Amino acid sequence: MFTTALRNLSSGVMLGLISTVLSLSFASLLFGSGGYGAFQSGITVMLITAVIATLAIGWFSSHPNIAAIPLPSAVAMMAALIAEQSIAQQDIRIMMVSATLLTAAVMLGIGQARLGRAIRYLPLPVLAGFLAGVGWLFLIGGIKLIQPQLLSVDLFLNPSVWLVLAFGVALFFAQKKLGGSLVLPTGFLLLVFLFNLLGAGMPEWSQNWFFSGRNISFWSVQWLPNYSAVQVDTLTDLPWGGILTLALISVFSMLLQATSLELSLGEELDLDRELKVASGANLLSGLLGGAVASLSLSQTSLNRELGGEGKAPFVVAAVVILLFCLAGSFIWQVLPLPAVGVILVYQGLVFMDQWLIRSRSRFSMMDYQIIALIFAVIILNGFLTAVLLGTLITILMFVRQYSRLRVIHLNTDGSTLRSRVERPLRHQKALVKYGDRVRIVRLKGFLFFGTAYGLLEELKSCLQPPCVFLILDFSRVTGTDSSTANALLRLHQSCQQRKVILLLTGTPFELKRILAASGMNLIDSTDEGAQLAPKTLMQTAGLFPDWDRALEWCENELLSRLPTTESGEFTLESVLKERMDLMPYEVVHLVRYFEPVSVKAGEKFIQQGDKADTLYLITKGRVEIQLEIEEGTHRRLKTMMPGTIIGEVGVYTSSIRTASAVALVDTDLMKLSAKSLNDMEAHNQLMAVRLHRFVVMLLAERLADSNKVLGELFD
Repeated sequence: MFTTALRNLSSGVMLGLISTVLSLSFASLLFGSGGYGAFQSGITVMLITAVIATLAIGWFSSHPNIAAIPLPSAVAMMAALIAEQSIAQQDIRIMMVSATLLTAAVMLGIGQARLGRAIRYLPLPVLAGFLAGVGWLFLIGGIKLIQPQLLSVDLFLNPSVWLVLAFGVALFFAQKKLGGSLVLPTGFLLLVFLFNLLGAGMPEWSQNWFFSGRNISFWSVQWLPNYSAVQVDTLTDLPWGGILTLALISVFSMLLQATSLELSLGEELDLDRELKVASGANLLSGLLGGAVASLSLSQTSLNRELGGEGKAPFVVAAVVILLFCLAGSFIWQVLPLPAVGVILVYQGLVFMDQWLIRSRSRFSMMDYQIIALIFAVIILNGFLTAVLLGTLITILMFVRQYSRLRVIHLNTDGSTLRSRVERPLRHQKALVKYGDRVRIVRLKGFLFFGTAYGLLEELKSCLQPPCVFLILDFSRVTGTDSSTANALLRLHQSCQQRKVILLLTGTPFELKRILAASGMNLIDSTDEGAQLAPKTLMQTAGLFPDWDRALEWCENELLSRLPTTESGEFTLESVLKERMDLMPYEVVHLVRYFEPVSVKAGEKFIQQGDKADTLYLITKGRVEIQLEIEEGTHRRLKTMMPGTIIGEVGVYTSSIRTASAVALVDTDLMKLSAKSLNDMEAHNQLMAVRLHRFVVMLLAERLADSNKVLGELFD
């Protein structure tokens, strides 16, 4: 109990410190140029937003350990709107309240309509381009805090700018190298100390580093907007198009973080409930003059790493943030702006690294070009133009690929669709009985963001008992994108949770590369020494060259788990008794016409093109029937198991062999030549009739199985 309380306390304190540092940087981005009073009121508002978000979302979320902060992308877009539209300082608060309340309304509307899953159908590259642009806005915001005029010679001559950039890059690489939760707050405290030290030693250089003014207490600061002074003209003059865009992208950004959290947690969140909870938090924040808040992937991951459990860490974090809010007036006056600027630069580098640099391995070339294009437009022409471009790209992509929405070619089980392995009658009956343990789904067409998550939902419905194996075949798939890989990652997680083995067949090289880069464990059956044990495949997806090989592996696994009465080894006597209903003495008499033959592994005992004068009955081992193609290559037609006959058609028709037979392992056969068959017909006609009936039954079964498979494949 004490250990848990200590972990919750340490986690809550760390969450509170990091939220405080981020709130400071966000306030500086919006209010840093507005004088000491506006700056301190902005800090107070951001801290109050952080308190509301931490308590409301942490308490009512669909998962017990979800942390929250003011939404970084919303703050960056707000700063971009203020700069692009030249919003007056006294109107910034009204604009922020309007954006927060509108975002709350959009969240509530989407949540009430149960459209939270809509994020799964949006093109991920477009959203990634926006978030990479958010990183650029943070980076520029950090520099503007020190040098408001970017397009000037002073930008390159100002040593404070170079200090901010250098420390921002250093903090970014320190976080990447060291990791952990202490880097950001510790680095910020060191920066505050260092810049105060430099400021005291070089006052002529650092005169613009600190806000000058009287010490304003929390109870005196005007942190609520002056609603009484708001005129109708003020509201109508606001850039409502940009505010609506901000609200929509804020919702999508939150949902994107939520889906990333699902991958991190290994379980699904109730996205509609998350939207409703965030809507309530933003409604309260907006009424109090605050900014847009959202759940946070980084803060939630930090809480898990520190062992936080339940609601206690969020209560502690809220108390820590509130203490800084109440006592902040004694701290903000000695807060150096370059230290806050470093945090903004650091935050911008984090966004650009995640969505512009590291995303290269997660996206195809076309997807990545979309990300880079939107990022470039944000730099050159602002956020609103990029939104219009992203919308246009989304529409064009949907129009281009809409006709390919039907992506499942076949969805059946192992009792209907069989591998090209001919098995004894007892095995065939067992596979009919237990074949529903194997689900085979063959895909077709182009898989993209518009179909990936619809496909995911349909495949999840196939994972219900008695399903043990899921074969996903891509041999008919013409292409995939990164959203498909993301959907497969989620499918694999669902398979692991439900103890279902996932096998991928005919997988495109690019999809395999993206899956491996995204952290999905894969094992290729064609690799030398590959261990395809069921225990291993419970945690690792198996790769097979085609669905037939994968289905054969599943059938072998099913049979190996059955009692010997259903899957045992076969002798010639048992086969003849089972198939021809012979008495023991009749079996002995029939066997006299057969000649035992032993074949080594890899030995070819039937050659394509030779005259057919012998049939073989397999008693032990495994044989592959091969169609030989030009230049010494061949294709597998079928694999034959004990209890089956090979070469019977050629013997009855005296024709040429149409395929070759090769022993895959050391194999025992019983050979019946055409001469011996003629002797049987001459001296034991009843036995010959029974043998002919056995062959006819075998051919009829093969034809029926082939028709059933063709019906499934071409329906």
